Amino acid sequence: MQCEVCGGEIRGKPVEIMVEGSIMKVCQRCKRFGNEPGKWKPFSLKQSPEKRVIIPKKKRVPKIEVEEEIIPEYNEIIKRERERKGWTQEKLAKKISEKVSLIGKIERGEIVPEPRVIRKIEQLFNIKLTEKVQDVEIRSRKGEITPTLGDIAVIKRK
Repeated sequence: MQCEVCGGEIRGKPVEIMVEGSIMKVCQRCKRFGNEPGKWKPFSLKQSPEKRVIIPKKKRVPKIEVEEEIIPEYNEIIKRERERKGWTQEKLAKKISEKVSLIGKIERGEIVPEPRVIRKIEQLFNIKLTEKVQDVEIRSRKGEITPTLGDIAVIKRK
């Protein structure tokens, strides 16, 4: 057996000590680094002000139910509408209060815009960039417990 402090081989019976709230099996030389049974003190985070740990409360994340998704050719439509109005990317960015780099990335299809940006663009150009998501019925074969891609995928034909 190895000492959990120095890593050396423990000859004889290991000594149990408590180090910072953890019980460890150590050799005779390393027993001085902790408290032996009977001298164990309950471990508390409130030992001194400088050791106090503040754990932030978790923010409640609202459950998002997606009913609409952005259409595949969103980037081409946005670019076409912007050019139809004769605007530069800078002018479009200013009109919707976003960065020019964001408009460039959206038009190149590098990123999918956030829902709030989609709404701004839809209102500005009076277009629809989202479509309703169809409910998918999961059908499974006999004996299968988990659905496969074929059970879930709905293929659109043009």
